[in-house]
Amino acid sequence: MDEKKLIQACCKGDIKAQKIVYENFGPKLMGICIRYAGNREDAEEIFHDSLIKVFNNLNKFKFESSLQTWISRIGINTSLDFLRKRKKILFLGYISDHISEIEDYDIPAEISIEAETAMKLMKTLPTNQQVIINLFIIEEMNHREIAQQLGISEEASRVQLSRAKKSLVEVYNSYKSRNEYGK
Repeated sequence: MDEKKLIQACCKGDIKAQKIVYENFGPKLMGICIRYAGNREDAEEIFHDSLIKVFNNLNKFKFESSLQTWISRIGINTSLDFLRKRKKILFLGYISDHISEIEDYDIPAEISIEAETAMKLMKTLPTNQQVIINLFIIEEMNHREIAQQLGISEEASRVQLSRAKKSLVEVYNSYKSRNEYGK
């Protein structure tokens, strides 16, 4: 069944079509929720809220992107709303004039770790840094999109990403040295 027919069937309340949407798009949506939530319980709540939004708004889908992209965006937005409500995410909307003094840290190219380990390391970062890395690297948003999404300036987005990269490199180096020396 193509996306258009699938969406039309879902909008008519077809349980089989809704199950197809759930089975085909649910795993990626849950992955997004877990990345932002930090724990399974919150991720499940976000996932549930996201699915409700998906099914309640399928009739508004404009076919300007793939259904997967649209559902992912709902998951991201719902995750960010959840974090805002829980006050887990604190961003500075104002950055001083010393922005040029802040270095940009690139994650060394030789870093190669399993996804599970990478997620564990990410969880050690402050929530705002996790969100910025998720939006910039994983969701491939640019700083303008991140700024609009989070209600911050583009400069603040750049600074937060720079700090997140620096923190991630520090966490990785600590992890690497612990594992090299058996600590």
